[in-house]
Amino acid sequence: MKFNNVNQEVQKNALELLNNAEDKSKAILEAVEMLQSAQHADLIAQLQEENEAFKANSQLKDKLGLRSLSKNEKEFYEKLVKVNQSVTFTQSDVIPTEVIDRTLDDVKKESSTLKLVQMAPAGVKKWLVASKTGTASWGGLTDELTAELTATITSLNIDVNKLYVLLVVPKAVRDLALPFVDKYFSAILAEAMHDGLVNGYLNGNGLNAPIGIFNQISAVNTDSTHKAKTVASTLTGFSPKQLAPVKKYLSNDGKRAIDTLYLIANPNDAYEYIDPALYYMGANGYISTSRTKIEVIEEPMCTAGKAIFTIDQAYVLGMDSIKVDEYKETKALDDADVFVAKVYANGRAIDDNTAYPFDV
Repeated sequence: MKFNNVNQEVQKNALELLNNAEDKSKAILEAVEMLQSAQHADLIAQLQEENEAFKANSQLKDKLGLRSLSKNEKEFYEKLVKVNQSVTFTQSDVIPTEVIDRTLDDVKKESSTLKLVQMAPAGVKKWLVASKTGTASWGGLTDELTAELTATITSLNIDVNKLYVLLVVPKAVRDLALPFVDKYFSAILAEAMHDGLVNGYLNGNGLNAPIGIFNQISAVNTDSTHKAKTVASTLTGFSPKQLAPVKKYLSNDGKRAIDTLYLIANPNDAYEYIDPALYYMGANGYISTSRTKIEVIEEPMCTAGKAIFTIDQAYVLGMDSIKVDEYKETKALDDADVFVAKVYANGRAIDDNTAYPFDV
């Protein structure tokens, strides 16, 4: 399932609803329900059809991509589908770590940007962040080796920041078997978290948020936000000579080799500036102007006007837990239940030299 796939007509109707409503609080939720219902209509219909087939033939389980749920997952989903009936969310309920790990895996598979990120296991409060995991020397251990290793390893406190997401669960989902509830919930949770995680990875200021790759790890402003990296203005092309400063910087002064460069840019900038500079028309089709392999990632969460080169698996993102509360700030919707998911998470790069911002 691809993210942000809602047609313009539905978006227009939602905007009109917001503009014309007297009760803005209720209108916001109704607009969210309208957008998510349109986005997930096909998925719900598919799950309902599969649910009926599953009742008739339980051997379809593997073919339909259903999982065997753990005791914790069954208890959570039973409570989810009974909300506003016999059981309510009177206290925060933690989503089982199995669901979180699988959701993060789904996000990585679907997201061209987040595929570059290392995901720490759910439920772990501390995780190592390191540009290297060991060092060696012929002849035995030395103080110099110990110091070198210590200088490259630090720990990431995962449970210090919170990301809030709004989840709308159609009442029709209640009638499905729990494995289908799991399939739907995981899908909408991945979509809801996607933009927040991408924004944290790129732009997080380190204050109640991850440290994004556009910002420095150690340099901090007076308001405790992390200082922005200098945006290079001298890059004018992708030849070996033009890319030399970029690759040298990303190599961390020669400590790592650069195989593939990942270039993250706003889609408008990718179309207007990057593609014309990266390719030219040859006799047999388009040819890259770069000797180095460059993968361009079009990312709407990247601020227009500046792009960034980075490398794979050089950023660590982790979640300690996700808690779910029923949203009680406004009247209930007729056809859906609304929940607020509170995610405890954090992230940072292994070092500042893993990302090179430039004026696109």
